[in-house]
Amino acid sequence: MPTLSQLAQILIACKVTTAEAWQRVAKLGGGDLAQTLDALADAPPWWAADAADPPPGLTEYQRSVIELWWEDEELPLHRQLALNQFLILQKLGQGGQGAVYHARQLNPARFVAIKTLTQDTESRRRRFEQEAKAMMRVQHPGVARFYLYERVRDEANQPTDEYLIAMEYVEGTDLYRLVQDHGPLPWRFVARWAVDVLGGLAVIHKNGFIHRDVKPANIMIVGPAPGPRVSPADSPAKLLDFGAVKQADDEPGSGVKRVFVGTREYAPPEQWGGRVVPASDLYAFGATLFHALAARPPYQVEGRDAALFMRAHARAPIPDVRDWTPDVPEPMSRLIMRMLAKDPDDRSTAAELVDEFRELLPPDVRAAGQPKPANVPRPAKPKPKPAAVAFQAPQEPEEKGAAHVVLHPFLTVLELLFLPARLRPPAGQEPGVPERVTMLLRRPLFLLAVVALIGLFIYLIR
Repeated sequence: MPTLSQLAQILIACKVTTAEAWQRVAKLGGGDLAQTLDALADAPPWWAADAADPPPGLTEYQRSVIELWWEDEELPLHRQLALNQFLILQKLGQGGQGAVYHARQLNPARFVAIKTLTQDTESRRRRFEQEAKAMMRVQHPGVARFYLYERVRDEANQPTDEYLIAMEYVEGTDLYRLVQDHGPLPWRFVARWAVDVLGGLAVIHKNGFIHRDVKPANIMIVGPAPGPRVSPADSPAKLLDFGAVKQADDEPGSGVKRVFVGTREYAPPEQWGGRVVPASDLYAFGATLFHALAARPPYQVEGRDAALFMRAHARAPIPDVRDWTPDVPEPMSRLIMRMLAKDPDDRSTAAELVDEFRELLPPDVRAAGQPKPANVPRPAKPKPKPAAVAFQAPQEPEEKGAAHVVLHPFLTVLELLFLPARLRPPAGQEPGVPERVTMLLRRPLFLLAVVALIGLFIYLIR
């Protein structure tokens, strides 16, 4: 069993807290782990002590990994709390290529999204570094900014086979979630987002890169959700997640097996064979715009069968979004159908499409600049699943289905009874059922109540 003294050494080494701050919370904790962690969470973190509205001194993620380590000290606590100069605040996802975190960079001081990647051969390292250096040149308001990359070092400061990529942390709601919450979205907003993202894709393609996984979950809407009092000019969009990006001229040699990379609902015909070109991103984005306007992808397949999806993208007639949303202007529908052309040569270019989508917008929206999203002041509070992130795991966000509707009132009552006010999700911004249940299960009083109810039930049925 570890000791509080061992915990203090790790937290101070990871810069979660300072020696002086630990002395204060240790006195308040009185030798008890839970009370010590409560005191640490209640105090502002040392790196934001002077902020007008500081975040908690210990996030729920940090607390959970500490409690797991307390039960099994063989777990790598240091690795889960800090990576090089980054203090990990929250784990946002786990993809096929690595984990995604929300973190605080200490120098310069800013919130970032970081993704870890394993590069275990010299050739993979050289290729990764080449692409990372080039991606740092890509700067556009419609693209999450690529800050830096570096090799992850272990506790002894020795380089490992892991790299991390740090990118702009964007606050907003991803397009997939927005459609789930609001249904088909107004075409003027969708046209504005098309201008933003196509502008970013034009810069990416100009620099010799292909995104390869454009989809609604990777489009973050930074401003307010569409509404009668909201102008499209106040609701910009950003393209996220560059975990699958590749150089346009990097074709595998003969004998190398081509592997499908992308998302089935949005991937163009050529991508299913492992070949991608800049126009492949345009097809995926056209399918994304179709989803935003019709609240469904252009092709739907039972069970998401890969072979059926491949056949649909390659052979099925190109759908007209107006069959689902009649108020979409015909010129906009034609643009989307062009982007969904089977032949990449028929899709035009991102730079050309930007101008055509811009012509659809009212003059005030057409001239609107793109506001810069602010850093999140309280990043560690429980948030809904669409919390903005510059990288995301491959799976689509969970829908709020019947389980959420049925269990929502019950979970709300349990949260009022067993969670302190600072941990309760804001009304209307509750995360999914699994996240809410997990948070309740971390509270000892809740677990005690569950055990008592189970005991009572067993007693009554005897």
